Amino acid sequence: MQSSMSTFERLESEVRGYCRDFPTVFTKARGSLLYGENGQEYVDFFSGAGTLNYGHNHPSLKQALIHYLQDDGVLHGLDMATTAKRDFLETFETLILEPRGYSYKIQFTGPTGTNAVEAALKLARKVTGRTSIMACTNGFHGMTLGSVAATGNTRHRNGSGIPLSHVTFIP
Repeated sequence: MQSSMSTFERLESEVRGYCRDFPTVFTKARGSLLYGENGQEYVDFFSGAGTLNYGHNHPSLKQALIHYLQDDGVLHGLDMATTAKRDFLETFETLILEPRGYSYKIQFTGPTGTNAVEAALKLARKVTGRTSIMACTNGFHGMTLGSVAATGNTRHRNGSGIPLSHVTFIP
């Protein structure tokens, strides 16, 4: 087994970004820690770009996931109705919406952060009727066209291959 980044550098696209800041190959993760193949322990301040609120492989979440898998739960249903989605929606309604008197609807944006950013941009533009947005310099929002337009990193922006407009950058 190679312990260097050479396989990734040789075979992965230049679009990759986060890995450039983490020059190690991770083998496992638990709680707030990541472990490199050299055995070194790293505190994961990145937290899956904010998606790992409970850390990596939390024991009770892991057990629930294993149970769901063993019961052949639907793993990917696009936007189809599933019992797991219904359970989530009903629980969210009971615990979050009803106590606050909210009548909001929920949008499931997809499996990535850039899906959420794209949905937010579209919603903001629809509600305001405006096309321009403001974004923070050096912010990273994803690699789809709308998200990369709002990304401050010129390396990512230039990779789109087309002019990106309707974004004003602020510090």
